[in-house]
Amino acid sequence: MTKLNTSNDRFKQAMLPSLIMGVLTNVFIFILFYWIGLKDAFYSPLIAIGVFLAGFFMLKMNLVSAQILFIVTGYILAFEVFIHTYYLGWNSGFFYFLFLLPIVFLLNTTWKNWAVISYNCSIVIIISLLRYWYFSQESAFPISEDVQANLSLLNASLTGIVVLVVMYYFSRTIEIKDEALIRANKKLGDRNIEISEQHKHLEVLLKEVHHRVKNNLQIISSLMSLQHRTVEDEEVAEVLNESIRRVEAIALIHQKLCQDEKGNRVDFNSYMHDLVESQKLLSPSVSFYYSSDKVVLSLDKSVPLGLIISEIITNSIKHAFDGIQYPTISIRLDKIGNNYSITVKDNGVGLPSDFNLDEPKSLGMEIVKALGDQIDADIHSKVVKGTSFIIVFEDKLEA
Repeated sequence: MTKLNTSNDRFKQAMLPSLIMGVLTNVFIFILFYWIGLKDAFYSPLIAIGVFLAGFFMLKMNLVSAQILFIVTGYILAFEVFIHTYYLGWNSGFFYFLFLLPIVFLLNTTWKNWAVISYNCSIVIIISLLRYWYFSQESAFPISEDVQANLSLLNASLTGIVVLVVMYYFSRTIEIKDEALIRANKKLGDRNIEISEQHKHLEVLLKEVHHRVKNNLQIISSLMSLQHRTVEDEEVAEVLNESIRRVEAIALIHQKLCQDEKGNRVDFNSYMHDLVESQKLLSPSVSFYYSSDKVVLSLDKSVPLGLIISEIITNSIKHAFDGIQYPTISIRLDKIGNNYSITVKDNGVGLPSDFNLDEPKSLGMEIVKALGDQIDADIHSKVVKGTSFIIVFEDKLEA
């Protein structure tokens, strides 16, 4: 659209001097007719002057398109050439003005191919008919051969002057616009550099924020661990232990965000590997396995998912392995079309017969359900040689 508008605007700039030159040329022709006494043809330059002036002001005020105005004035010029040639003969050289039409016509690059062919063919036909009718015919208004020759030279000269003026004005207009475009592009380039630098600065600040959040969460985790050592009540100690797991899961997310270039994406494969390693330290009697392709997820999905997986692992460790000799938890992440699927499976005793994730009876499962709803994830479970929790979600990560 911009290219089209630019081409139309340039053609408009070519039409404006063309119309002015048309007015001046017709003023000259009117004076010429008056000088030689050709009063019968006064109407021709006068009408053309009126049309060209009206077209000029209408074009300046954007009341008519340059293309339509060119077609109208072009054929009016052709009609004028017929009249003048009829009165003063072929050798008076008024047909030279017809060669202006294809030249100005082709200054507009937005014409359709059929328009270019049909218009230029029409000009060739007009010139051919003009020559066929008037080449050997005596002029209706008698003038000497010398006057005809001088007129022919004058009309050829006027045609050349019009071409030079239009081309100069057109090229000068393009030059001015190109200079303005270069200046605008330079300003845009400078602005883009400035925005890029600001963006890099914001990325550094964002990474610093994630780094500080991670440090603060680790401090909270350490304080809770110290408190855990002093607590004698087993239930309170277990609550603190679960809280420590949750805080560490969030802190680990922010650690991964510090490593991302943009600070808003998480290498979830690396995150899960580190989460599994931390769980191994907390529960050395449980074997952990994790498999996944390289997956990068958004921050909005990663934090809830990390907590969901941590809660499911904690739930398995607390309730699934009573009497199990070799407790095992495996985690797998798969990409299925536009969706992702995370499966957390243990080889434990299975879920209670009345288990219903939609009506959780423990804080951990309440957290799993709430976070699943937050990220529009479909979470369901099945019991086959242990318990499997399957989390299916979508992540439209912006590049």
